[in-house]
Amino acid sequence: METGEDTFQTKSSRVYSELRRAITDEVFKPGEHLVRRDLVKKFTVSLSIVNEVLGRLATDGLVETKEMYGTRVIRPDVENIRNDFALREAVERHVARILAEKATDDLLGSILEDACILDRWMATETQGGLVHLEFHLKLARSTGLPLLEQTLKRTGVRSLLTSRWLKSQAVPHPPDFHEQLVRAIMTRDSNAADRKMKDHLHFNGNSPDPHLRA
Repeated sequence: METGEDTFQTKSSRVYSELRRAITDEVFKPGEHLVRRDLVKKFTVSLSIVNEVLGRLATDGLVETKEMYGTRVIRPDVENIRNDFALREAVERHVARILAEKATDDLLGSILEDACILDRWMATETQGGLVHLEFHLKLARSTGLPLLEQTLKRTGVRSLLTSRWLKSQAVPHPPDFHEQLVRAIMTRDSNAADRKMKDHLHFNGNSPDPHLRA
């Protein structure tokens, strides 16, 4: 049995994180095949670990496997983008309402600190969508309802692949973009928190354009 830093789970988590990032950064592009034996060599792990990782990525909606065809990175289409965004918006607005009603002051204070750090980071960095996503996952996690985080993780990670299909205006985020969101939640007004989350998600034309070309 493997122990310490070389456990199956540790290796699997490492490969999963690296491969997920490679997909979201489009090192592996939508539609590209992922050959298992190549991944075994690339990550120097066993085939069982590669199979487990690809299963997790399939659950995330990032890859698909078909018999006699193999595994490939999913190529999002317009309808899937719209569906993902609608589900993500429903989850995140519900998260905002729950936190406004039930989160402790200490928890919201911690989230506010994270928001300020993220805003400073976004002012200087142009890459790293997974870092941004992790903040939103933390909001969902803080509700204490695991299904909300799981759903947001699937739709949020997939959304990182679809930026080329989303019409975006060249308008920079406000320097306190996430701070504004958390402060709206801290008012304890669930309706205000809901509206602010909606505005946050739709900022800069981020919602799917009905005339988008696949």
